[in-house]
Amino acid sequence: MADNYKRTKEWLNLAFSNIERVIRNYKEKDYSICVYLVQLSVEQVQKAIIFLLGLQFRKTHEPSKILESIEFNENIQIGKETLEKIKKIALLAKDIELEGTDTRYGKIINNKLITPEDKYDKKETEKYLNDLENILSILKDLLNKISDFVDESTVLSNLLKTIMDMIPK
Repeated sequence: MADNYKRTKEWLNLAFSNIERVIRNYKEKDYSICVYLVQLSVEQVQKAIIFLLGLQFRKTHEPSKILESIEFNENIQIGKETLEKIKKIALLAKDIELEGTDTRYGKIINNKLITPEDKYDKKETEKYLNDLENILSILKDLLNKISDFVDESTVLSNLLKTIMDMIPK
C-alpha cells in the first residue's frame, strides 16, 4: 500500500474517533465540546485528503487553504468532478476553521470573556454539524471510488447515518 494511503487511513481513523466523540457530546448536550471536536475532525478529514493526494503539509489549522490551492498545482492530476468535490469540502470547512481558538478558549468581546459554553448553544452546534454532515457525504463519494478504503467507507457510512439521524431537519 502506498505510504500516502497509509497516512490517509491514519488521519481518517483519528477523525472518525473524534466524530464518535462529537456524537456522544451532542447527545450529552455538551455543545461547546461538540463544536470543538467538529472543528478538530474537519481539520483531520482535510489532512487525510491532502495525504490522499500525495501532498505533504506543515502544521496547520487551516487545511482548507491547501485544498483550495490544488486547483493551481500542476503536479496534481485529478478529474474536474473530484476537484469540485474537494473544493466544496474546503469551502464548507472554512466556517468552522474561522472559529479559530474560540472553540477552546472563548473570545473577549467588549472587555468580557464569552466562554465556549456561552457561545455554542444547540442551534449554533447544529449549524456546524450540518457542515460536518455535508463534508462527510462528499468524502464518502470520494472514498467509494478507491478500493483500498472499503473499511473506512463503511465506518464513514455508519457515522454519517448517526449524524443524519441525530440532527433535526
